[in-house]
Amino acid sequence: MAREALVNTDAPDGPVPEGSFARVLRMQTKLHRWAAADPGCAFGDLFNLVHDPATLKVAWQRVAGNTGARSAGVDGLRAGDD
Repeated sequence: MAREALVNTDAPDGPVPEGSFARVLRMQTKLHRWAAADPGCAFGDLFNLVHDPATLKVAWQRVAGNTGARSAGVDGLRAGDD
């Protein structure tokens, strides 16, 4: 049976801390290391990882910085439109 991986155990409460990119990179590195070490490893708590403010901030920065961000989506809005 695959062992449970603890993720997002040190998530802060409140505003997004400085260094979100570094925080997300550390978590990605940790997940990669666990997955490579145990191919059968199950990550059962990814919702909390994805919902973490640092992850959302980094994801939005990456999406808004893409060339495609200048094109409107199916809702007619572009990244950065209110």
